Amino acid sequence: MTQNILVHILLMVLGVVVLLGAAYIGKTDKGSKKLNTHKVVGGIGAVLVLLGAAGLLATRALIPTLPHFWVALLAIVFMILTPIGGLLYLKAVPAKKAGLRKSHRFDAIVFFGLAALVVVLGIISVLPMIR
Repeated sequence: MTQNILVHILLMVLGVVVLLGAAYIGKTDKGSKKLNTHKVVGGIGAVLVLLGAAGLLATRALIPTLPHFWVALLAIVFMILTPIGGLLYLKAVPAKKAGLRKSHRFDAIVFFGLAALVVVLGIISVLPMIR
């Protein structure tokens, strides 16, 4: 079980770091010149996070009674809502773009905040297992 947790931690950390890179690319992009890079890097980060979660499901190392699980589930929901909002923004009529952009950014901010909380809760959960 310890190896499953280590793979989970590695994939999650890598995925969130890649997502932070996508957020940085999106934040600093002027005129949508790097939009495709932003989308690809964000997609790779999301896949890594989902693989980290699926790894625990596949190996049955999941403990759904911990707060870490429930907050992580909520974070994943916001992680999935973020690209949906971004894609809707691209397809929207100009009158609705401002609201969808705010929604896209809000979803990303909530995801990163929840991800930070999940890390803290995960550390609290893993410490007794290590001892």
